Amino acid sequence: MINKWLKKLELTDWTTELEAIEHEQVLCDEGCPPDDCYFIGICYDSNNKSAVIYHDRPLTEEDIVHELLHVKYPAWSEDQVNKETEILLKKQR
Repeated sequence: MINKWLKKLELTDWTTELEAIEHEQVLCDEGCPPDDCYFIGICYDSNNKSAVIYHDRPLTEEDIVHELLHVKYPAWSEDQVNKETEILLKKQR
């Protein structure tokens, strides 16, 4: 799935890895509902065109698209990334 979206987003020249982390490594705000207490995030190096998506639960296609959009459009706000993720996934259906 990640290769599909690297191609669609024209990021095929990037080296992108997925790395699972332990859920116990994630700190959540007190009172956070258990379903909302997880971590998915991307660290990337634009100069070396490399990225790692860290996650403590199985990734969905939405997760992958969302994180790769952060790489494609680093200046975008979280709202812009969320909207574009939704648009791209609707086009897929």
